Amino acid sequence: MSNDAHLNSTHRLQKSKAEMLSMEECVTRLKLYYGDQSLASLMRYLGIPTSTYSNWRKRGTVTYDHLVQGLIRAGISLDWFFAPQRQLDYPRPSQLHLAESNGGGYQRQQNDTNEVLAALAEVKPYLQRYQLSETQVNQSLLLQTYLAARADHVSVDFALDKVAQALRVCQKEQENAAQD
Repeated sequence: MSNDAHLNSTHRLQKSKAEMLSMEECVTRLKLYYGDQSLASLMRYLGIPTSTYSNWRKRGTVTYDHLVQGLIRAGISLDWFFAPQRQLDYPRPSQLHLAESNGGGYQRQQNDTNEVLAALAEVKPYLQRYQLSETQVNQSLLLQTYLAARADHVSVDFALDKVAQALRVCQKEQENAAQD
């Protein structure tokens, strides 16, 4: 343990008060994402209590634990929010040091598989409704849209309906081109 208690307490104080983004920058990014909404609406989207936001306003600073939890709840990328101009590294599974003995990797893969299968069951009616071929490309596009829309920023029905309509148009154009 260091004999310099002042150094340790100062370091601890600076660490807890470090501010990555100002409150104004946070609000600007939230408005970029959600559109020109009131501050109260933005906080509701993130599930941040009014009292927490009031404290932020009084202090003029943001507490990141609440903000990060709210962004994750809302499905907003932390990378996009905190480092929009940076290319961040996403490690491949082979780069991670995982303990294989707990079987966590298999369970996570099983959960992902179940999620994709459930999503596929949700999107198949759209393929049928618009008489689309059940090709891997069509299914993949609808699955990606479905899984992305689960953040509730766009209703799933609306997003899938629009994508399926677009796919139908493309499919008809391809069929017409093949006949010519």
